[in-house]
Amino acid sequence: MIILDTNIISEFMTSQPKKSVLDWLNNQIRLSLFISTISIAEIGYGLRIMPDGKRCRLLIDKFNQFVDFAFENRVLAFDENAAKRYPEIMGHRREMGRPMSSLDGQIASIAQANSLTVATRNIKDFDDCDVMLVNPFK
Repeated sequence: MIILDTNIISEFMTSQPKKSVLDWLNNQIRLSLFISTISIAEIGYGLRIMPDGKRCRLLIDKFNQFVDFAFENRVLAFDENAAKRYPEIMGHRREMGRPMSSLDGQIASIAQANSLTVATRNIKDFDDCDVMLVNPFK
């Protein structure tokens, strides 16, 4: 089972998603793919601060459909189990001299708590978090 990092989700917000990402996604079992409430918040914020206009409204509609239909009942929250893993992940990365963003730390914690692989373009952002990683862009 796989959780999509925000950068994978946002790739589908572009007019022409990369072929490698589309091919990768089409080769996955649909029900094995998940997204997080963290990614919903990140993308929602990005859309909120965009200048209002036709493009913004189109992206908001596209994103809402993506979440509501493509990932119905497959949105994972930063729950208590993930929260208990978060300090270890964040502390370990900081001790290594490679601190990570709190949002990436939350996604890594959700992945670890649910035994999920993280699909991301930014492998280095999730290295040494005790989660499996895959880069659909390669």
